[in-house]
Amino acid sequence: MTTPVETAMDQMAAENGAGTLESVPVQAGPLPAESPDFPLAGATASLSTRWHEIQAAFVDDPRSSAEMAAALVDESVQELVASVREQQDSLLAAWNGENAGTEELRTAVQHYRAFGNRLADFPREI
Repeated sequence: MTTPVETAMDQMAAENGAGTLESVPVQAGPLPAESPDFPLAGATASLSTRWHEIQAAFVDDPRSSAEMAAALVDESVQELVASVREQQDSLLAAWNGENAGTEELRTAVQHYRAFGNRLADFPREI
């Protein structure tokens, strides 16, 4: 389903004779926004082990267990934010400069769109 913003961008491109964003070929290789997964996706085994240790420690020291749980979540949040910022910086570096032509800018918009979709798909529930 096309969003109003996508429709407007496609209309502007058609009016300018440039074609739609979808019609522009994308270079081979992963998009910067699609490079690595969000960090939590690949760290499930390590997180699972650490959560098991935290739960086991609860019996002997509930406060310490809660502190370790808070620290683990804080670490995970920091890794997630750092990963998103790194991917955002990569997207910006790909087009930000005086030499970026229309094709580079169009590709950048496609990459931002893919990255934005990945962010929108990220679960917001806790």
